[in-house]
Amino acid sequence: MSISITAKSTGFTLIEVMVSLTLGLFMLTMGMQSLLLINKSFVAVKQSAHMQENARFTFNFISRDIVQSRYWSDLLAFSEIEGSLNLSDESNQNCIESGNSWGAQIQQSIFAVNNSSGEYTCASNDGYLRGDILTLRYIEPTPTILTDSEQLYIKSNGNIHKAFLGKDKNLISNALTSSSTTHEIVSHSYFIGDSNRRCNNQVIPALYWQTLVNGRPQKEELLSGVENLQVQFGVDENLNSITDKYVNANQVLNWRDVKSVKIDLLVRSQCPDMTHLDKKTYYIGDEVYQPMDNFHRQSYQLTLAH
Repeated sequence: MSISITAKSTGFTLIEVMVSLTLGLFMLTMGMQSLLLINKSFVAVKQSAHMQENARFTFNFISRDIVQSRYWSDLLAFSEIEGSLNLSDESNQNCIESGNSWGAQIQQSIFAVNNSSGEYTCASNDGYLRGDILTLRYIEPTPTILTDSEQLYIKSNGNIHKAFLGKDKNLISNALTSSSTTHEIVSHSYFIGDSNRRCNNQVIPALYWQTLVNGRPQKEELLSGVENLQVQFGVDENLNSITDKYVNANQVLNWRDVKSVKIDLLVRSQCPDMTHLDKKTYYIGDEVYQPMDNFHRQSYQLTLAH
């Protein structure tokens, strides 16, 4: 006798299918939201790291120049410099691209323009955007053996110092009788300019400097994403070598009274993030800035003795 067993097939009811789909959609939605949050967090961390690196890079450049300008202004009284180069200061805010007068203003190791390019045409002609313009000057510590004809140099034997253009190095007025070394004169003006690049039709700002090339100021981009540069100066009002207060560039009466420099940077992402709204208020230097846009930003501050 044979026995046959027949299995009874069963399926899901409509209610069970609906419940399963609802749970599946809920889990999928939760998973997508978690993924979006993780991605947003990753973007924010990446942007923050990039902005910190930009600030560190900027501060390294400027702090090196401040230290060097302080060292040379303390070591060498520019009134003692001789030679064929006509030295001057920068009381008239003069910065033109057509000659070497800007590079020859080494009697003033530090100078700035407050929230304007003013008559600093070598910056405004090159796409100045906003913020302060900070100029620092010094003598390159490493001796050079190359002399470009229009570059500015100082020759020194420790006691006598001669300033000259490269083409005038053999003039009698620039001769030294004992062993000497020749050093380039360095001038750097830092400012915020237009990178001439766009992201979503938004200008990408950049940190620039004017540097001496063949004795004349020439613009070079250092890095993009630096939105604002603000500088304030600690001045010694009673001549006791102690900073009495911090003032803006347009409030400095005598640049030789500057004892310290406070630098504020505002760094931002190059492209807007439509999932982010910057509602912060930034207090940088003498500016109060409330952007209310979609860029990520961070502010940084550094104070150095001068």
